[in-house]
Amino acid sequence: MAIYAEQGEILELKGRVRYVLVLSKDLFNQTGMSIVCPVVENAFEDALHIPVRSGRIQGIALCEQIISMDLSARFYRNCGKINYMQIQNVTDAVQAIFDYYPYE
Repeated sequence: MAIYAEQGEILELKGRVRYVLVLSKDLFNQTGMSIVCPVVENAFEDALHIPVRSGRIQGIALCEQIISMDLSARFYRNCGKINYMQIQNVTDAVQAIFDYYPYE
């Protein structure tokens, strides 16, 4: 069992109402930091709002609200883990925010 959050895990953070989805790779997460985005129950689906599901957790990942968190300093609980296809869809949406546009 890992002592750090793993990519694709859905976490419940102490003192937070929403869940968060871990986006960063495990190698980065081993530092204690993780890049996450919120998962909410009610949001419209679009290019940056991606549906995710793991067991009893079902919601929309808000990809435009990514944040880096020091999870080593927080109390959190793993509530599930999304599959590879879902994490790929979410991280592709996040990457699209930073894609280059050829300005000429």
